[in-house]
Parts: sequence; structure tokens; C-alpha cells
Amino acid sequence: MATFVFYADAEHKRRADGRNTLIAAGADAVAARAAAEALIDEPGALAKFAVVQLSDASPAFIVEGHHPVGSKSQSTFPSLTRGGDFLRG
Repeated sequence: MATFVFYADAEHKRRADGRNTLIAAGADAVAARAAAEALIDEPGALAKFAVVQLSDASPAFIVEGHHPVGSKSQSTFPSLTRGGDFLRG
């Protein structure tokens, strides 16, 4: 499975909730995008986001803002959003 980064690459694509960079794995970009959209429970929400497949040649990057948030069914990342809620997906 490959890992993809989805992000708002223009000001008008930014989300009001601050969820502007999502990382998900999938067999391809379409499957990974569906997994990322399932995490926020908003099918189609990332349709206009740019996508980059991560590889050994990918440059290092940071995501400015709040800490990463994962689903409540995992224990790797914090599971509460900046508003103190769980993700819906």
C-alpha cells in the first residue's frame, strides 16, 4: 500500500475546521482519498485537494497548526480534535 498526502494547495480550498492536510494509505490515490474522507466522515470533501504520493525521494515537510489527530479506534496519535471532540469517521 502507498501513502498519500492530501492538502489544500490554494487559499480558497482551505477548510474552516483547519483540516487542510490529511495523510492516508491506499492501493492508489483514489482509495487513500476515500480513507481520508472516511476519517472526517465527509465523502467528496477532499476532491479538490492536491495529492502527493510519499516515497523515499519525498522531501521532508511540516504541517503547521494543531497536533495530528487520528480516529478514536487507534492509539498512535492523539484522538481528540482541537475542539476536544472525536473525529466522526
